Amino acid sequence: MGLRQDSSDTQNPVVPKPRKQFNIAIVGGGLAGLSLAIGLVQRGIPVQIYEGATEWTNAGAGLVFAKNSMAAMAKISPDIYAAFAKRSSGQGWESKKTTYMDYRDGSTDGDLITSVICANTGQESVHRTLFAKDLVALLPDGTFHMGKRLTAIDNRPDGGYTLRWANGQSTGADVVFGSDGIKSKCRQLLLGEDSPETTPKFAKEFAYRGMVPMEKAVAVLGEEFARNSMVNIGSGCLTTTYPVEKGTLLNLVACRSIGTWEHDEWVVPSSQEAVRKDFAGCGPVMQKVISMMDKPAMWALFDHPECSTFYKGRFALIGDAAHASTPHQGAGCGQAFEDALILCSLLEDEHVLSAAHVEDALEAYDAIRRPRTLKIVNTSRENGEICMKRGKDIGGDLGKIKASLDQRFHWIWHEDLDEQVQQAKAKMYEISEARPHTAVVN
Repeated sequence: MGLRQDSSDTQNPVVPKPRKQFNIAIVGGGLAGLSLAIGLVQRGIPVQIYEGATEWTNAGAGLVFAKNSMAAMAKISPDIYAAFAKRSSGQGWESKKTTYMDYRDGSTDGDLITSVICANTGQESVHRTLFAKDLVALLPDGTFHMGKRLTAIDNRPDGGYTLRWANGQSTGADVVFGSDGIKSKCRQLLLGEDSPETTPKFAKEFAYRGMVPMEKAVAVLGEEFARNSMVNIGSGCLTTTYPVEKGTLLNLVACRSIGTWEHDEWVVPSSQEAVRKDFAGCGPVMQKVISMMDKPAMWALFDHPECSTFYKGRFALIGDAAHASTPHQGAGCGQAFEDALILCSLLEDEHVLSAAHVEDALEAYDAIRRPRTLKIVNTSRENGEICMKRGKDIGGDLGKIKASLDQRFHWIWHEDLDEQVQQAKAKMYEISEARPHTAVVN
């Protein structure tokens, strides 16, 4: 049995879908893994999801989404989009509803460089942890498991896998998806621990992060700058602010360029004095943003700009485990939902019945998703350079910065997701037909 499109007519269009003859384990309970799990469960595909943490944290705080990300959520499952809409915050002012971000000159009192428009949707943002908890609630009882830290994956004679956990237990699965974040153990196991692609690459910048009640933000920044999304561009630094939780909180991010990261840990405690020193010489608005950082810590920014493959056999990477990105295009997390959409669409295909067929689906997923996601990783790092007035051939020229910002997001936002699904399916059928052991013969 193999994969190919069935063009034959039928007298009875209401035919029950064949039951899938494989089960799936997802390693990592972030938004990538959760969205994939929900989509698979709702398509009748057996899945279990395993999270290494023993409890929830607020790491990462706010996340930004645009048109393509929200469309992917809805196509995976209307329930995911409903959970998102319950918590999401857009621009606070009606006049800015189609604005993605206002980019301002941080060396001044916030003079506008450009308003980047994302028609029909603008920008929406959520609190990461609260959104993730809402998604867990959409899964059947007994599907989501915490305290499962992966240590190894063994190959089984039948082509499946045995997952080994730090607590000494093990789990069997026919198919495995690694969605365990930028420090992914799955990435190490899939690419090889000695592969240079396994190690996250330092993006030569760090960030201070915070979240404050909107009332405090308004008192410090004023109505316009607090209730709407802003990026203030400085020399070697930037600040990003946007509302979350229906506008009741303001998410704060302040990034600073740095040549190397000398610490063993990625997050190290800091102080208000250090923050002020890092942003000395910036304009009044940026100074006000950093003044609200309570108990600041330095977060090193890393990414995964290269990956020779997202899969091997029936084992694949999704989300940050595959293509972790810096935050400078607000697109990294959105790509996790696109990953999940493509995988759900391939695995629910009526010809993908057994575990033997899954490898064709994963090869198609890799062919379609890897070029787009890695381009996003690399252009995000590039945009960080531009928004710190260090872009190649751009520097501090505000006219060139505006020209870049006005056009650089469109290819991300206006992706035809239905076409991407069809391309992935066509690729899967092509791969299957080329494999004699799986090809369907007329």
